[in-house]
Amino acid sequence: MAKIKFGLIGYGYWGPNIARLIDESDRVELAYCADLLDNSLKQIKQKYPHTTTTKNYKAILEDRSVSAVLIVTPTKTHYKLAKDCLLAKKHVFIEKPLTYSVKEAEELIKIASANDVLLSVGHVFLFNPAVKYIKKIIDKGELGVIRHFHFQRRNLGPVRKDVNVLYDLAPHDISMLLYFINQKPKTVIATGESYLQNGIQDVISASIKFEDKIMANIILSWIDPIKIRDITIVGSKKMLLFDDVSQSEKIKIFDKNANIIEATRNVPFGEYQIALHSGDVYSPDIENKEPLKEEINHFIDCIVEKKKPLNDGHNGLRVVKILEALQNSLDNNSQEVKI
Repeated sequence: MAKIKFGLIGYGYWGPNIARLIDESDRVELAYCADLLDNSLKQIKQKYPHTTTTKNYKAILEDRSVSAVLIVTPTKTHYKLAKDCLLAKKHVFIEKPLTYSVKEAEELIKIASANDVLLSVGHVFLFNPAVKYIKKIIDKGELGVIRHFHFQRRNLGPVRKDVNVLYDLAPHDISMLLYFINQKPKTVIATGESYLQNGIQDVISASIKFEDKIMANIILSWIDPIKIRDITIVGSKKMLLFDDVSQSEKIKIFDKNANIIEATRNVPFGEYQIALHSGDVYSPDIENKEPLKEEINHFIDCIVEKKKPLNDGHNGLRVVKILEALQNSLDNNSQEVKI
């Protein structure tokens, strides 16, 4: 069977990772790479001599033998590039976030549907074995009723100039949050500050409220002293910590909870009693797989088998809706915004 020809637009920070995985695949080949920088094109030509390099991405679209295009460029370029690719009837994979606005995302979904091609977004954590494990135990009810999420994504850089820390980092956490609970958000609030560049917030604290009283807090920063990538999930039975930076125990499950003692639940305020339980801590074994490789293989599977991606355009749109609402809150003195 002939290999599926892929084109790559963007060979900057993340592009080399995707190029490597395409080159390693026995099902696809990297036929083209487009980038505006001579140095980037020189690098990819040295590493992948068989790949055609160009500064004009439209050369990829004009080649009918190319089936799919992967877009790994700054956020605000996603819409225009993806629209052109979809209209050329190419399957499209876009690094997160899907687009900068809800309107743009909705239009791309319509174009993809009209041209019968796939639209997929790089929500790589949905393919992380630890995240899939967490989803499984939440669905099985092992943590009990989910109450609260606390996300932290902090480090010293890299600092971007095209978007703020919300659009840079929050898509990861929002995509996982929606994956875990599969509920529609009700309201959001965000506050932040710009310390390094005027108008581009580098520290943001966000809060999202869902149905069933579920609340999620997200802390994002480009200017913290140490790298922190973790999630705390509080349930009525147990609690969980996912530390993505840890080299050993990625997940810890705490046999801890706080609940009203049933026998006192209906007594007058001030007379009910709360029981605090603290038990053992358990760290499950998590299989070792590269999430990005799993994600790219899923995209290839969906093309070959003509199936809907887990991280399709609608999945990307849900994340962009929350991003846009949070940005709206930031722009309006941290007012609560309904979704």
